Amino acid sequence: MRKIVIVDDDPNMSRLMRILFELEGFEVITAQRYQEILPLIQQVRPDAVLMDVRVQGRETLDVVRQIRQEPDLTNIPVVMTSGMDYRKQCLDAGANCFLLKPFVPDEMVRTIGTLLGTAE
Repeated sequence: MRKIVIVDDDPNMSRLMRILFELEGFEVITAQRYQEILPLIQQVRPDAVLMDVRVQGRETLDVVRQIRQEPDLTNIPVVMTSGMDYRKQCLDAGANCFLLKPFVPDEMVRTIGTLLGTAE
């Protein structure tokens, strides 16, 4: 089973994404606190990460940079989301993709599927 880590401190968004990806056959692991993001990713070694740009008032761009520096994590696709256009900053930090909120749920699933090579 494919695993995805969803990082968002908005419980409603987290819940929506969990349901969406569970319906697609993913095992979903969520993080809502900034300090748990990197340790969780290191432990779980997910197939993909979906991460909000801001969690608990802190930017997560440094987390993306850390993921890209760790040999065991560097190839994990990271999709960043935000209600503001942080596309350039996210891509510069090493994210594979950026989606502006609000996005269509199918677009998110398609994006992850494309990155994992499983898109229909």
